[in-house]
Amino acid sequence: MKILQGSRLPKPNGHYSTAIVSNHFLFISGQLPISSDGTHHEDDDFEGQFNVVFQNIENILVASSSSLQKIVKVTAYISDASFWPQFNALFADYIGKHKPARTVVPVPELRHGYKLEVDLIAEV
Repeated sequence: MKILQGSRLPKPNGHYSTAIVSNHFLFISGQLPISSDGTHHEDDDFEGQFNVVFQNIENILVASSSSLQKIVKVTAYISDASFWPQFNALFADYIGKHKPARTVVPVPELRHGYKLEVDLIAEV
């Protein structure tokens, strides 16, 4: 097992690791719209928060020698079910033809009033 760390990766805000590689799989903890430099994007619109979250994810994928096309499973938590169509469209545009297993879960609220949190599993 290898715990990923690096200056381009988001820092954990609690007792957990941002990402772990184990048995040829990458496990990424829930990513909120917080840039790797610690900037919070709680006031950004949904698309802006999506872009920050997926930039973090892409940085982690690169650091682990993985890629968007190796994502196996995605779980997205959205703070309002009305964001589901927008998430679906942004996700399809971002990830392209690849279709990993995916779950979108509307929740009553996310930490700091964020609109989106995403965790995932990918092959390495």
